[in-house]
Amino acid sequence: MAMAQNREGAALVGIDATRVTLLVFAISGALAAIAATLYAPINLVYPSMGNLVITKAFVIIILGGMGSIPGAILGGLIIGMAESFGGFYVSTDYKDIIAFVLLVVILSIRPQGLFAGKHA
Repeated sequence: MAMAQNREGAALVGIDATRVTLLVFAISGALAAIAATLYAPINLVYPSMGNLVITKAFVIIILGGMGSIPGAILGGLIIGMAESFGGFYVSTDYKDIIAFVLLVVILSIRPQGLFAGKHA
């Protein structure tokens, strides 16, 4: 936590910044490898398999407001509900487009997103 907030401050109190960075990178790589080995037997694995998920995550972050965790949560709930209801009432063919249409509508009304993050 200290490394994420202030690398120099963490080093001043005796935390080895390089070691912590390498350890966090190794743990995240191991978790990604475990997730991939559990996911691969169930579904088809190909290079661009996460593009839709990444773009929807981008839409959620922009919709909620950059730097706002409550905004990201609310943005995710709004996108999820809109896609569920849109897939049910309109068509499941248009389910993935609803998030982007909602993004354009909300950004035309409120360009900073639903919750503007606090920037230093």
